[in-house]
Amino acid sequence: MSMNAVPVIMFAAVISAPLATAAAQDSATAIGSAAALAGAWAGFAAHDGERSLVALEFEPGDDGKALVRLSVPAMHVSRQQIGRVAVQVTGADVRAGPFAFVYDSASKTLSGILPRALVPFYDVPVVLRLVERLELPVRPSVDARQVEPAWVFDAGSALWAGPAVAAGMIHAGADDGRLYALDARTGTERWFFQAGGPIRTRAAIARDAVFFQADDGFLYSLSARSGDERWRVRVVDATIKRVPPGQPGSRYDSFGSDVVVAGERLYLGTHDGKVLALDAASGQRVWEFTCGDAVVAAPTVVGSNVYFGSYDHNVYGLDTGTGRLVWKYDTGAPVVSTPAVANGRVIVGSRSYDLLGLDSETGDLLWKRYVWFSWIESSASVRGRIGYVGSSDATTVFAFDARTGQPVWEVDVLGRALGRPAVSEDRVYVGTSGVPNYLSDLRGAVIAMDRGTGRPIWQFVPEPSTGEGPYGFPGSPALGADLVFVTGLDGRVYAFAK
Repeated sequence: MSMNAVPVIMFAAVISAPLATAAAQDSATAIGSAAALAGAWAGFAAHDGERSLVALEFEPGDDGKALVRLSVPAMHVSRQQIGRVAVQVTGADVRAGPFAFVYDSASKTLSGILPRALVPFYDVPVVLRLVERLELPVRPSVDARQVEPAWVFDAGSALWAGPAVAAGMIHAGADDGRLYALDARTGTERWFFQAGGPIRTRAAIARDAVFFQADDGFLYSLSARSGDERWRVRVVDATIKRVPPGQPGSRYDSFGSDVVVAGERLYLGTHDGKVLALDAASGQRVWEFTCGDAVVAAPTVVGSNVYFGSYDHNVYGLDTGTGRLVWKYDTGAPVVSTPAVANGRVIVGSRSYDLLGLDSETGDLLWKRYVWFSWIESSASVRGRIGYVGSSDATTVFAFDARTGQPVWEVDVLGRALGRPAVSEDRVYVGTSGVPNYLSDLRGAVIAMDRGTGRPIWQFVPEPSTGEGPYGFPGSPALGADLVFVTGLDGRVYAFAK
């Protein structure tokens, strides 16, 4: 059961209370005027057989405008002012800023479709009723003991992508273009390599080689032992430019594609919309596949197929030998995570708010789970029949049946869980992050949860950020040497006892 089930039931009881004003009750065929909107209107949005609570509070003025406050418990938005908006009432039609409703005098409800700012892909209907009072659920805290790191390494520059662990070493790339190799048990620096641009990808380590791509457009191969460069090849024609999250024009493309090593080949996606297969020894291109937009997460290679998602809204299956298209599936919104492949399913999230299970051979949709008001940018981890994935605005980590998509448990982790959860035999580890001045309160933390129930076991919550940019731990945690490793936007690599 969801940990939020009890607050949701309490709120549902409140919104079904008797209507508050005579003006609404006595209306025959129209709501009358903007003044009749005064008060709190609450109800449910509905999609795919599920419902989510939504509320609007109106304070009409004498100038034809109303101060409007929005509450959406699913994304932890409580009485958020969306400004003074123009209100137009024409018979039964009501328009208030981005919201458009029809008033039904028999049921005394406002019915409409949620605006695209809240639901970018689907037409999601909502029905609101005037309520006597609006009592929103109290958001629970994470009930877990605070721990301190076993060691900390200060890289001095933001670390977006998570660390990679291999052969007793930690590899982590920073925004100043440095890739660090650290001793996994002590955090002692072994070497660093200076690339020509920020590193927003996790390194891949295989056969005493380290592979990674940087925002200067190059793919690098280094000696894992010494950090000496073996070769570099250009994989993107121009330097990658990113608009930071929260700023106008941002695509929220905070990451790049990791390199996948499979046999004698390397596979990776690029910001200019390609997936490449290269010879691991030389970097020579074997084949390339061009799609409609950027590929900002690593592909997955299983057997004779390569699977990946793109900003062009599609999930693709390619032939590993030739790069030939086998199938593609349109999710309706950008896909910025790495697919997980298990039990004959390709499991991947989309900015359409969907987590999808696709047939690995045909790309046919086998199941779909809608996550209210939240992009699914986290890559799923699957262990046995159970998958684990994070979410952005829902700030929730979900466990689900990988064959059917049916929920197992969910936990509000109080921040955006963007990375791939790290899963051990008995625990699930995630990092969370946020941006200042957002609609809901967010925090950066590292959390360990019980794998079977989702119950938080321990957490690390650093001092609150005083800066203006993103903060926290947006990358994927890594496990090794009986430790949990994370990287932070504060420029530090952290190690924790499991």
